[in-house]
Amino acid sequence: MKFFSKLLLVVFMLSLVSAAFADGDPSKPFGKNDYKIDWKLKSDYEKAKKEFAFKTSGKPVDFYIDLQLGVGSTSPNITPAAGQGSVTEKSKLGYVFGGMVYLNVFDFFSFTTGLTFDGKSFGIQKPSMTSGVKDVDTVSTTAVDNYVAANYINIPLFVDLGGMVSDKVGLWFTGGPYMGFLISKPDNTYKNLGYKNFDLGLSGNLTANYIVMYPFSVILGASFKYGGLNNLMSTDKIDKITTSNFTFFSGVRFAL
Repeated sequence: MKFFSKLLLVVFMLSLVSAAFADGDPSKPFGKNDYKIDWKLKSDYEKAKKEFAFKTSGKPVDFYIDLQLGVGSTSPNITPAAGQGSVTEKSKLGYVFGGMVYLNVFDFFSFTTGLTFDGKSFGIQKPSMTSGVKDVDTVSTTAVDNYVAANYINIPLFVDLGGMVSDKVGLWFTGGPYMGFLISKPDNTYKNLGYKNFDLGLSGNLTANYIVMYPFSVILGASFKYGGLNNLMSTDKIDKITTSNFTFFSGVRFAL
């Protein structure tokens, strides 16, 4: 009898020891395989949570980066000085590329900035120019085309409105002032015109994004820029120059 009691006690102790090292031990939160499953569940949950917050704009801080590439047309608005005759204005195409950063804090403060290259060159035709001589003081009866190289590095300072209108599609409007710094190489035309190397203007942008696979979206948009609030040129020949630029662009968006 004592032998059977001792045998049962040994079997009971062995079962306790084996259970302690088993994956399903209730004293442990998870076994080896359960930890892997739990880690994946948590990872998928966090990703789904971020994706949901992106689609609903529900995060305390939203941070997006747009990489854009586009083409635009720039038209000058030239006001000649009194008695200088008319100037024929000609639009030119130019490329636009760069990056934009969107920051939204608690849906209270929305701000957009970035760094873009803007090709905003244009053409003019003034009757008082002589062919082969880029000098605005030379009088001639022959009209000559002139090309003003105006390529800028722009820094926008925008506010933005918008968000996701469905699970996959978002619509955003950004607008405000921008600062442009001329990077074109000076030439005779540039010097004689006295074109300024700083451009202060206003811009409005409409951008749509489509989520391909979170956190990546494709974007498509259009912008309008009115440049020369600081008057891009004021000489004895030209009283004022401003510019109007329409741009269409596409690219990708990263949500962080």
